[in-house]
Amino acid sequence: MGAALRLLLFLGATLALGAQNATPPPIDLQRIHFGQWKRELASLKGRIVVVDVWATWCAPCLERFPHVVTLYNQYKDRGVTFVSLCVDDREDPQAVEQARQFLRRQKAAFRNYLMDENITQAFEKLDLLGIPAVFIYDRSGRLRHNFNGDDPNHQFTQKQVEEALARLVADQDQ
Repeated sequence: MGAALRLLLFLGATLALGAQNATPPPIDLQRIHFGQWKRELASLKGRIVVVDVWATWCAPCLERFPHVVTLYNQYKDRGVTFVSLCVDDREDPQAVEQARQFLRRQKAAFRNYLMDENITQAFEKLDLLGIPAVFIYDRSGRLRHNFNGDDPNHQFTQKQVEEALARLVADQDQ
Protein backbone atom coordinates (compact mmCIF):
# COMPACT_ATOMS: atom_id res chain seq x y z
CA MET A 1 0.00 0.00 0.00
CA GLY A 2 1.45 3.35 -0.99
CA ALA A 3 2.24 6.09 1.51
CA ALA A 4 -0.34 8.43 -0.07
CA LEU A 5 -3.11 5.83 0.26
CA ARG A 6 -2.18 5.14 3.90
CA LEU A 7 -2.27 8.88 4.61
CA LEU A 8 -5.71 9.20 2.98
CA LEU A 9 -7.06 6.25 4.99
CA PHE A 10 -5.62 7.72 8.20
CA LEU A 11 -7.11 11.15 7.53
CA GLY A 12 -10.48 9.63 6.63
CA ALA A 13 -10.56 7.57 9.83
CA THR A 14 -9.50 10.58 11.89
CA LEU A 15 -12.24 12.74 10.38
CA ALA A 16 -14.86 10.03 10.89
CA LEU A 17 -13.81 9.55 14.51
CA GLY A 18 -13.90 13.32 15.06
CA ALA A 19 -17.41 13.51 13.61
CA GLN A 20 -18.57 10.74 15.97
CA ASN A 21 -17.14 12.58 18.97
CA ALA A 22 -18.55 15.95 17.93
CA THR A 23 -20.53 17.53 20.74
CA PRO A 24 -24.17 18.05 19.78
CA PRO A 25 -25.67 21.46 20.42
CA PRO A 26 -27.04 21.87 23.94
CA ILE A 27 -30.73 21.11 24.33
CA ASP A 28 -32.47 23.71 26.43
CA LEU A 29 -35.85 25.25 27.12
CA GLN A 30 -36.21 28.97 26.39
CA ARG A 31 -38.99 31.07 27.89
CA ILE A 32 -41.12 32.87 25.34
CA HIS A 33 -44.10 35.22 25.67
CA PHE A 34 -46.95 34.82 23.20
CA GLY A 35 -46.00 38.01 21.32
CA GLN A 36 -42.43 36.75 20.96
CA TRP A 37 -43.80 33.39 19.84
CA LYS A 38 -45.83 35.02 17.05
CA ARG A 39 -42.73 36.92 15.89
CA GLU A 40 -40.64 33.72 16.02
CA LEU A 41 -43.25 31.89 13.97
CA ALA A 42 -43.36 34.75 11.43
CA SER A 43 -39.54 34.65 11.17
CA LEU A 44 -39.78 31.03 10.01
CA LYS A 45 -41.78 31.96 6.92
CA GLY A 46 -40.27 30.23 3.91
CA ARG A 47 -40.00 26.92 5.76
CA ILE A 48 -42.55 24.29 6.67
CA VAL A 49 -42.94 24.48 10.45
CA VAL A 50 -44.12 21.70 12.77
CA VAL A 51 -45.02 22.85 16.29
CA ASP A 52 -45.58 20.30 19.05
CA VAL A 53 -47.44 21.69 22.08
CA TRP A 54 -46.90 19.55 25.16
CA ALA A 55 -46.41 19.39 28.94
CA THR A 56 -44.77 16.95 31.32
CA TRP A 57 -48.10 16.36 33.12
CA CYS A 58 -49.69 15.20 29.84
CA ALA A 59 -49.07 11.45 29.44
CA PRO A 60 -50.20 11.35 25.77
CA CYS A 61 -47.82 14.26 25.05
CA LEU A 62 -44.86 12.38 26.49
CA GLU A 63 -45.89 9.24 24.65
CA ARG A 64 -46.13 11.06 21.28
CA PHE A 65 -43.01 13.21 21.64
CA PRO A 66 -40.48 10.60 20.43
CA HIS A 67 -42.44 10.49 17.16
CA VAL A 68 -41.83 14.23 16.74
CA VAL A 69 -38.10 13.64 17.22
CA THR A 70 -38.21 10.86 14.61
CA LEU A 71 -39.98 13.18 12.14
CA TYR A 72 -37.43 15.90 12.88
CA ASN A 73 -34.58 13.54 12.01
CA GLN A 74 -36.41 12.46 8.86
CA TYR A 75 -37.27 15.98 7.59
CA LYS A 76 -34.71 18.39 9.07
CA ASP A 77 -32.76 18.52 5.79
CA ARG A 78 -35.88 19.01 3.65
CA GLY A 79 -36.84 22.58 4.58
CA VAL A 80 -38.86 21.62 7.67
CA THR A 81 -38.33 23.30 11.04
CA PHE A 82 -39.50 21.62 14.23
CA VAL A 83 -40.38 23.49 17.39
CA SER A 84 -41.60 22.25 20.76
CA LEU A 85 -43.77 24.54 22.83
CA CYS A 86 -44.04 23.45 26.45
CA VAL A 87 -46.98 24.71 28.52
CA ASP A 88 -45.73 23.51 31.91
CA ASP A 89 -46.08 25.94 34.82
CA ARG A 90 -43.35 28.53 34.34
CA GLU A 91 -43.51 29.35 38.07
CA ASP A 92 -42.65 25.77 39.08
CA PRO A 93 -38.85 25.31 38.85
CA GLN A 94 -39.17 21.56 39.36
CA ALA A 95 -41.63 21.22 36.45
CA VAL A 96 -39.42 23.37 34.20
CA GLU A 97 -36.36 21.27 35.05
CA GLN A 98 -38.34 18.08 34.49
CA ALA A 99 -39.32 19.38 31.03
CA ARG A 100 -35.71 20.30 30.27
CA GLN A 101 -34.48 16.84 31.29
CA PHE A 102 -37.20 15.17 29.22
CA LEU A 103 -36.09 17.11 26.13
CA ARG A 104 -32.49 16.06 26.71
CA ARG A 105 -33.42 12.40 27.14
CA GLN A 106 -35.42 12.58 23.90
CA LYS A 107 -32.48 14.26 22.11
CA ALA A 108 -34.83 17.02 20.95
CA ALA A 109 -32.14 18.99 19.10
CA PHE A 110 -34.56 21.58 17.74
CA ARG A 111 -36.03 24.80 19.14
CA ASN A 112 -37.69 24.19 22.51
CA TYR A 113 -39.74 26.93 24.15
CA LEU A 114 -41.59 27.28 27.45
CA MET A 115 -44.68 29.47 27.20
CA ASP A 116 -44.08 32.32 29.62
CA GLU A 117 -47.81 32.72 30.29
CA ASN A 118 -50.04 31.03 32.81
CA ILE A 119 -51.62 27.89 31.40
CA THR A 120 -55.09 29.41 30.99
CA GLN A 121 -53.66 32.31 28.98
CA ALA A 122 -51.42 30.00 26.97
CA PHE A 123 -54.32 27.74 25.98
CA GLU A 124 -56.50 30.75 25.16
CA LYS A 125 -53.84 32.45 23.04
CA LEU A 126 -52.99 29.20 21.25
CA ASP A 127 -56.73 28.57 20.74
CA LEU A 128 -56.55 25.17 22.42
CA LEU A 129 -58.82 23.28 24.78
CA GLY A 130 -56.47 20.32 25.24
CA ILE A 131 -53.08 18.87 24.44
CA PRO A 132 -51.20 17.21 22.88
CA ALA A 133 -51.37 19.41 19.82
CA VAL A 134 -49.38 19.58 16.61
CA PHE A 135 -49.63 22.57 14.28
CA ILE A 136 -48.17 22.38 10.77
CA TYR A 137 -47.57 25.61 8.85
CA ASP A 138 -46.75 25.83 5.15
CA ARG A 139 -43.92 27.90 3.70
CA SER A 140 -46.19 30.97 3.44
CA GLY A 141 -46.77 30.82 7.20
CA ARG A 142 -50.37 29.62 6.88
CA LEU A 143 -51.62 27.06 9.38
CA ARG A 144 -52.41 24.01 7.26
CA HIS A 145 -53.03 21.36 9.93
CA ASN A 146 -54.20 21.70 13.53
CA PHE A 147 -54.08 18.35 15.28
CA ASN A 148 -55.14 18.83 18.89
CA GLY A 149 -56.46 17.19 22.00
CA ASP A 150 -59.62 19.30 22.14
CA ASP A 151 -61.91 16.28 21.81
CA PRO A 152 -60.73 13.47 24.10
CA ASN A 153 -62.97 11.00 22.26
CA HIS A 154 -61.36 11.69 18.88
CA GLN A 155 -57.60 11.99 19.26
CA PHE A 156 -55.31 12.43 16.28
CA THR A 157 -52.85 9.72 15.37
CA GLN A 158 -49.14 9.85 14.67
CA LYS A 159 -49.93 8.47 11.22
CA GLN A 160 -52.20 11.46 10.49
CA VAL A 161 -49.41 13.88 11.42
CA GLU A 162 -46.86 11.98 9.36
CA GLU A 163 -49.12 11.78 6.29
CA ALA A 164 -50.05 15.48 6.49
CA LEU A 165 -46.39 16.48 6.72
CA ALA A 166 -45.37 14.15 3.88
CA ARG A 167 -48.11 15.58 1.63
CA LEU A 168 -47.14 19.16 2.45
CA VAL A 169 -43.45 18.52 1.81
CA ALA A 170 -44.26 16.75 -1.48
CA ASP A 171 -46.56 19.63 -2.55
CA GLN A 172 -43.95 22.22 -1.67
CA ASP A 173 -41.18 20.30 -3.48
CA GLN A 174 -43.03 20.60 -6.79
